[in-house]
Amino acid sequence: MKKYFFIFIFLFLSACSNTSSTFVNVSMPNFKPQTPIKTESIDSGITIALEPINIEQNNNYSDYFENSVLKIRIEKEIELLKENLEEQMATIAKLKGYKIVNSNPDYTLKSLISIYIEEQNPQKSDSFVSGDYVKSNLGIQFQGKISFIDAHNSQNSTDLTSNTKLNSLIALTYPIKNDDGINMFKTTISTVPTQLNKGLERPAFEIDRSFIAFYKNTLNTVYNNLPKAIDTAQPSNNPEKFNSFENNSSFEENSFQPSKSFKNTPNDNSNAKKENNVDKNQDGVIIFE
Repeated sequence: MKKYFFIFIFLFLSACSNTSSTFVNVSMPNFKPQTPIKTESIDSGITIALEPINIEQNNNYSDYFENSVLKIRIEKEIELLKENLEEQMATIAKLKGYKIVNSNPDYTLKSLISIYIEEQNPQKSDSFVSGDYVKSNLGIQFQGKISFIDAHNSQNSTDLTSNTKLNSLIALTYPIKNDDGINMFKTTISTVPTQLNKGLERPAFEIDRSFIAFYKNTLNTVYNNLPKAIDTAQPSNNPEKFNSFENNSSFEENSFQPSKSFKNTPNDNSNAKKENNVDKNQDGVIIFE
């Protein structure tokens, strides 16, 4: 009897110790770009309005993931992505010589970001000490469509796209809530995006890296393809010269279609695939290295 008592005490202390050390702090990704070498803007007198970025989510994941701290972290990252893209796109517009206005612009910049998150093969398991958990694989894909529109003739516009996706799936093992069983053996679930359960550091890193890759790709795409204001014409003077710049044929104008090409083999060292990403522009401004 005494033997079982000591075993129970040992398990109790182990459970308490596990609860107190179950979290690790992982900061949110840094979306700030490198400071441009050239910061002088051109005073062209041509105006542009930047509409708030529209976010479209296409999710295909389990209810388990819906209630996980990784889902909470992704939602926060989407907020940061939108906020920082809007801020840096405004900076790029100024560097290109546009005056940003809220009404009666010469041009308008509209942006749509589509994010597709897919969880594959979620499998629920349980542990006597650490509680219930799920093993699965996660894929993420981003597509951005940025439209540069003649505000005086909306049919005269040019679309730029920016695409990023993980080359392979992220292997996940994350805890879930369960009201059954002995309370002291339950794993506490974090609800703070920077406070993760142990073991989620690597998946969080891969998710963060995909967001950063898309962020860099999008800003480089906008900078390298948004025409300088001095290359456009004031509508009252020469309307036929609107959008006289050449479209980059490498940018496709397809609507967002969730990719079904996520590889089935998880890869903890998966890299984000970046398309149309140029690090330096011809004027010497470095957006990202």
